[in-house]
Amino acid sequence: MKKDKDKMTYHHGDLKRVLLEVAIFLLQKEGYQSLSLRKIARLAGVSQSAPYRHYDDLEALYADIASEGFKLLTAKLKKVKSRYAKYPLLQFRESGIAYVEFAIKNPDLFQIMYGNQILSHSKYEFLIQSEEEAFQILKNILLECKEQGLIKTNEIEQASMSAWTMVHGLAVLLAGKQVMFRNIDLKNAKSITKEMIQFLYTGLK
Repeated sequence: MKKDKDKMTYHHGDLKRVLLEVAIFLLQKEGYQSLSLRKIARLAGVSQSAPYRHYDDLEALYADIASEGFKLLTAKLKKVKSRYAKYPLLQFRESGIAYVEFAIKNPDLFQIMYGNQILSHSKYEFLIQSEEEAFQILKNILLECKEQGLIKTNEIEQASMSAWTMVHGLAVLLAGKQVMFRNIDLKNAKSITKEMIQFLYTGLK
């Protein structure tokens, strides 16, 4: 009966999506260190060999999870951009806050997106594409700031890289409650992020 179920799932093209959804559920419930293809197969109710129809190894699954994470982040950033459509400076500030909030609320997903579970992101074209889509939103925001005369720099790519790097570093420290951020809750994390982005903006003016 199990074999028939596996074949039906695979035939309809659902197996990969089911495995990914189970993996993300397990990630949220038990953390990234709990992930294994065998465990995911068991929870999905398929044979232990079934995941290998779509994933050569655990890293390939990590890449799919990371891509899903970047898609979720992109959706979050798009909402910010839409909400403050007429105010690019607010888009700039709130997108940074949204990034930090995402990291704090999804620590294990964030770990897979940026940790060393994936040896080289360049191996997975779909992952690179989802990363670039998220980054492009920030570039578009800064480009709007430039067009409205809110910043002077002509180096939008470098400015975007600087902003992303700073907010990412802040997100890592805040999510991990490291160094000077040991006892910071989400509300204060947002406030700190706002202040740091203001310092960055001052340098871009």
